[in-house]
Amino acid sequence: MNDQKTSQRGIDATQVLENVAFKEAFAKLNDAVLEQLDACPIRDHEGRLLLTQLRKLAFMYEGTLRGMVENGKLAKSRIDISSARNESTPRKIFRKVSGY
Repeated sequence: MNDQKTSQRGIDATQVLENVAFKEAFAKLNDAVLEQLDACPIRDHEGRLLLTQLRKLAFMYEGTLRGMVENGKLAKSRIDISSARNESTPRKIFRKVSGY
């Protein structure tokens, strides 16, 4: 995936994370899982395990979105640096191929 697409994905992920409906839904999901976990009998190991896994999965989802935001910021800065450079096309190609 190129920097332009990565940057756009970061912008999209930011919009999701800042969306009021997403925040509310995530908070409700977390509260519901915690409520069910508290109500779950201690001897119900399978139920507690499944609820704990559900909670971890929800946080992994949020973490994935946050990672997309950070990758998008990095891609945007690479785009900005690349556009600020004043170099010829052959030099640009050489720099990309050599990794500098």
